[in-house]
Amino acid sequence: MKQVAILGLSHFGKSVLDELLELKVEVIIVDKDRKVIDTYKDASAAAVVLDVLNVENLRKVLPESTDAVIIDMGDSIEASILATSYCAKLKIKTIIVKAETEAHGEILELVGASKVIFPNKEAAKRITPLLLSTVLLNYFPVSRKLVIVELEIPSHLVGKSTMEVDMRKQYNLNLISIRGPEEEFDFLEPNITFKAGDIGLFSGTDEALEHFIGYAPKERAHTIAAQFLNLFRRHKK
Repeated sequence: MKQVAILGLSHFGKSVLDELLELKVEVIIVDKDRKVIDTYKDASAAAVVLDVLNVENLRKVLPESTDAVIIDMGDSIEASILATSYCAKLKIKTIIVKAETEAHGEILELVGASKVIFPNKEAAKRITPLLLSTVLLNYFPVSRKLVIVELEIPSHLVGKSTMEVDMRKQYNLNLISIRGPEEEFDFLEPNITFKAGDIGLFSGTDEALEHFIGYAPKERAHTIAAQFLNLFRRHKK
């Protein structure tokens, strides 16, 4: 069984813990605030009240078999850097740390972080397109290059078949599935005709998505698509 330790239970740490408790993972939670630890006294996790800013303290509570450590020291940049450095000295295999800024993230990588997480940035990636676009119903960035989106089929495609449109060739997008307004996504039939109100599930790049939405009429124009897609590109750099 995988063994994961969470150092610090601020918002991000708590969110990760809630997810891990649903999985078959051995979890150790460490925080210097007893009230925070007591919140999880009935959870299936080993809980320790400890100041993690001491490498010997960490050595005592983190078994050599620890597979990964998640570090969330709230808004204390110095504390997260020190905790990351100590975990690196203890040769923890995977060290995942929440960062506040790009500069903070760079320092964390220098002192040993395996992966740096920017929760606020990730939240912005999910929320911003939903606020700015009437086309996109959902936007999920899979990697720096690939996104999966749920969007309304533009009116200029209504009445055309998937074979006729050739989504891959014309727009460099993959159509994963399609559904009506009150339906659920299912396996995609080989050749279907787009109907008014249909919602498609697509995969592709930001640039391909911008190009595709740019053909849509009314307020679903290229300008709006460019606004939020450029925002995502800046975040990914």
